[in-house]
Amino acid sequence: MQEERFEEFSNLMTGIYWDIQKIKGLGNQLFGMKSVHVFWVYLLRNHPEGLTASELSRFSQSNRSLVSREIDELVQLGYVETRQQGSRRRYGWRFTLTQQGQEAAARISQISVHIQSRVSAGIPLADLETFYRTCRTLLKNFDEITTHISEGLSCL
Repeated sequence: MQEERFEEFSNLMTGIYWDIQKIKGLGNQLFGMKSVHVFWVYLLRNHPEGLTASELSRFSQSNRSLVSREIDELVQLGYVETRQQGSRRRYGWRFTLTQQGQEAAARISQISVHIQSRVSAGIPLADLETFYRTCRTLLKNFDEITTHISEGLSCL
């Protein structure tokens, strides 16, 4: 018989999520940006060719409307720019980091590496690889369930 683990799983995931949000909140103190912006700046560092709002949404697991609402603030703060200002269709614009954005992204990367080494201290590499593989599988399975739910199909 399979043991029910919903409460423990839910509490662990929620606790980790909120701790990550608190850490992202440091972005406001260090750079004057919202926590939601921190990962976008980090992602843009890894994509020097730029990303569209749709790509930012997909890569960051953020809602597309959130990206559309919030990306302008990063532009106004001077961290992000787009070279396609004349285009009427914003959806295809590629957003890239400014010099200021690149400097912030480098600092965010340094901080994230430090935090990553702290939270994984004492965990063997093989266990970490298993953990990430398991998390990817859990995400895929949860995505399938939520897709079925949103389509009105029974998944139970």
